[in-house]
Amino acid sequence: MIFTVLEYAFVVLLVFSAIFYAVFQTRLFCALGKVHLGNSIRTPLPSVSILVSARNEEAGISKTLDSLMKQLYKGRWDIWIADDRSTDNTPKILADYAAKFPDRIHVLTITELTPGESAKKNAIAKLVQASAGEILLLTDADCILPPTWIRAMIREFEPGIDFVAGHSAIELPKDRTNWLLNMQAVETMAYRIAGTGALAMGTPITSTGNNLAYRRKFFEEVHGFEGVSKIQSGDDDLLLQKLAREAPWKAHYSVDPEAFVITQGKETFPELWEQRKRWASKTTYYAPKVVVILSLVFLFFTLISLGYILSFFSLPIFFATVFGVLVKLVGDTCVELRGLRIFHQQELFKWFLPVEIVHAPFTVFAVLFGIAGHFKWKG
Repeated sequence: MIFTVLEYAFVVLLVFSAIFYAVFQTRLFCALGKVHLGNSIRTPLPSVSILVSARNEEAGISKTLDSLMKQLYKGRWDIWIADDRSTDNTPKILADYAAKFPDRIHVLTITELTPGESAKKNAIAKLVQASAGEILLLTDADCILPPTWIRAMIREFEPGIDFVAGHSAIELPKDRTNWLLNMQAVETMAYRIAGTGALAMGTPITSTGNNLAYRRKFFEEVHGFEGVSKIQSGDDDLLLQKLAREAPWKAHYSVDPEAFVITQGKETFPELWEQRKRWASKTTYYAPKVVVILSLVFLFFTLISLGYILSFFSLPIFFATVFGVLVKLVGDTCVELRGLRIFHQQELFKWFLPVEIVHAPFTVFAVLFGIAGHFKWKG
């Protein structure tokens, strides 16, 4: 008797959450149809400060700075880099670049961190304080920026827009096929597509810290990272969530290829696993509406994952799980196809099905471990 009650409770919950997911994916699909390129024509052009936090980045920081120095933006701009307690050759590399481009590159050295504080948020807050640009553009020390990056991101700041989330594509090797990087590229693209559609329907969910821009005035008005400075991740999303609580219409997602950033994927599964847990760790601090949405999606993914196992013991659960899997597959396929066209990355679709198979359980475990704080981050 008890088993029967639990069995049908499981089925009802799974069907209910599947219907919710179908409605949510339908709204995302429709919202993606409203996405447009920014067309700010402000004169004179606003001043820009590019902020980069670097810790032990000797392997890639030179390529990042070289790409930044090729920017075609005609307004005033400069680069501010925080050397956050690096123990490798990063300080020397930064000093050399600052000496070579003294009017463009400025280095801020961080020697200590208050226990419990987020290192990256601390670095960004100090960079904001030291810089002077009206618009703040953020990227990571292992990214490659196109020459058009500043120009394209600034075009998104139409009147009333305070926050612009940009796209970062994972660099894929041209001489070989790396299944982990390709699947990672699809999964990351799915987050970008969901973030774009959510912004378009006025429900900001996610952004990425390696391609981000916001007005200095906005950062000051929301008091920067006050209240979230001890949360290790979320230097991007948690600022967006502050905006989501007050004025979600002030955020926009850039789908302009001229603003796309190239970033490095994780070469090993343990590295990817730690990153995904870290990303998931901040979701409980999102705006209440967003937490409710993500909780229902998480419930759906959890029930599907459990259904893979419980279907062997119950026919009703088997049929409910099949229904849920089909709902997820159809919804994800429609949204992904539209999103890949928007971001001009249709070639990634051939890796969609392998990712779809493992997506639900992978997400569930990442969220559970991330919220529990079981993740590692460098230094």
